[in-house]
Amino acid sequence: MEGYFDSLTFDSQNRHEIKDTDYELPSKNARKDKPTNTESPSDKERSYNELKTINRINEQQRIQQVRNAIQARVNKIEEFAKKQEEASRDEWLKEQEKFVRDMEEKEGSITQAMLEYDKNSLQEHAKQEELQKKLAERRRMQQEELQAKQKQKKLLYSYIEKIQLYQQEFRLLYQQIQPFLPILKDHIDQQELKQYFSFLNSQREQLDVIVNKCKSGQVVEDDVKRCSEINVQTRNLKTKIVEAVENIKNKKQEQAKPAPVQPTPTTSSQPQVAPAIVQEPEKVESVAHVLNEYISRSNIKMFAEIMEFYEHHTASFKHLEEDPALKQFRFDCKKAVNIPVNSLSGVNSEHILDKYNKLYNLLKGQDVMVSDKKVNASQHPQGIAFCMNLLAKKFILQGDLMVAGNPESAFCYATMILSLWNDFPDFGKLILAHFYKSCPYLVPYYIPREQGESDDDYYLKQGYQYVDGQIEKQDKFLRRMTGIMRLYASILISKPKRGQAKSPYTLKEGWRWIASLLNLEPRLDITATMLHAFLETAGFQMEAVYGKMFRKLIQKVVIEKFMPILRKNCTGGAVTRLELLLTEYKKSGTFETPNGYVAHSYW
Repeated sequence: MEGYFDSLTFDSQNRHEIKDTDYELPSKNARKDKPTNTESPSDKERSYNELKTINRINEQQRIQQVRNAIQARVNKIEEFAKKQEEASRDEWLKEQEKFVRDMEEKEGSITQAMLEYDKNSLQEHAKQEELQKKLAERRRMQQEELQAKQKQKKLLYSYIEKIQLYQQEFRLLYQQIQPFLPILKDHIDQQELKQYFSFLNSQREQLDVIVNKCKSGQVVEDDVKRCSEINVQTRNLKTKIVEAVENIKNKKQEQAKPAPVQPTPTTSSQPQVAPAIVQEPEKVESVAHVLNEYISRSNIKMFAEIMEFYEHHTASFKHLEEDPALKQFRFDCKKAVNIPVNSLSGVNSEHILDKYNKLYNLLKGQDVMVSDKKVNASQHPQGIAFCMNLLAKKFILQGDLMVAGNPESAFCYATMILSLWNDFPDFGKLILAHFYKSCPYLVPYYIPREQGESDDDYYLKQGYQYVDGQIEKQDKFLRRMTGIMRLYASILISKPKRGQAKSPYTLKEGWRWIASLLNLEPRLDITATMLHAFLETAGFQMEAVYGKMFRKLIQKVVIEKFMPILRKNCTGGAVTRLELLLTEYKKSGTFETPNGYVAHSYW
């Protein structure tokens, strides 16, 4: 109770004051003022006890009075609090009633607003639905229109691609027919010869008209069919002219010999043409002029020997390739070849030497580690020949894939090829064979089309590739041929490893190649592409070795004589790039050293 009352705070107007008059206590002074009487000790003791009792009673009375006063005060406070609570409750009830009335009014307003909003929303929703329907219909029409345009565009591109192929084929046919026409000049009626020229010019003009329509995107399916008809007619004309030329030459042979030997039409692959010429001298005069349009006489024997070696070499491991029981062995050999070649780079001499040792040991018939497994090519009698051919093919494929995109890598492959060529001469012959098979323009050899030969077979011999039955595009074909030429030219100017002072394939072959190329009639795109890649890669070294002779060759032969012929027969990016290179050469007087070239053996 004392703690409770100690914490109470009373309002000033309700404070209850306890006055001294409410109770009296005996005064000490009063006791002192009383006259002292002489009393006995027992009387004093009794008086003291009585006084003590009186004081206790007075104290109890005083405490009771205080308690009564406090209780009265508490009662007043509780009564006041009760009144205050009742007043607050009344006020709160009033506020609540007012709040409820306000809320009811607001709810009524909100309900009205919501009803109005719902009404407006329904109208707006209907409008939105109508708008969405219109938009959906418009999008559908636009989508259909876009799909139709894309379909038309795709169809147009397919037409253009087909026409481009027909154009390329026609140009090849045109180039193949032209050399035969002078032969017919003195042997057929001039009117008939004029008809041949007129027919060719008419076909070319028609094709040019269709090509111009391609530029404006106006070609249709009938144009594609017309291009096909033009090529069929031109091919038939070529067959007719070739037969006429053969008849003329046969008559000459009959006049020169009483018992002529009838020439056998060539139906085998082109590598077999040259050996037939070498083995049968009596036929040289009858076909030399025709072949001279496609390959120089000096290269026929060389090409035939390389391809004959390739045929014999691949035949030696035919059993290994066909035996199903040796599938795992073939797989291990391929890994032993592919892994070092794929990881080969010019990062440092130790890296190149490591890859060389692995390939050298493989071709030597020694154990090599491939993915924690020992592989030994000599485990099968045909294993080394099989691996050697795989390795040669793989290096040429690197030119096709890697060098085409990264020309600097050519020199790393070139120095490795030369080193292995020194160790294994047959490997060098296989390198050349795969070069010529992938890119016959390295001979150089413009392989003619045989009578009755299909388009696929013909283009495959030219170096084109087919993917899903579709011939590769011209720009991709030229890019691959450029990579192979860069690798070939890099071999001509690179050096083998330390300890192999002599290179097995030198710039002498480069001079032979460029001289042979300049003596042949240039072909569309490929001639300019090959010459540009060769000069850009090996031109600086050709000048360093041959000096004045090479500069005279470039200025007097290439620039002044060959380029006008090239521009006449070919147009496009390949010729433009070659012209820019030659223009820079005329300004600076030299070809730049290619990036990645290593002037000395460094491994």
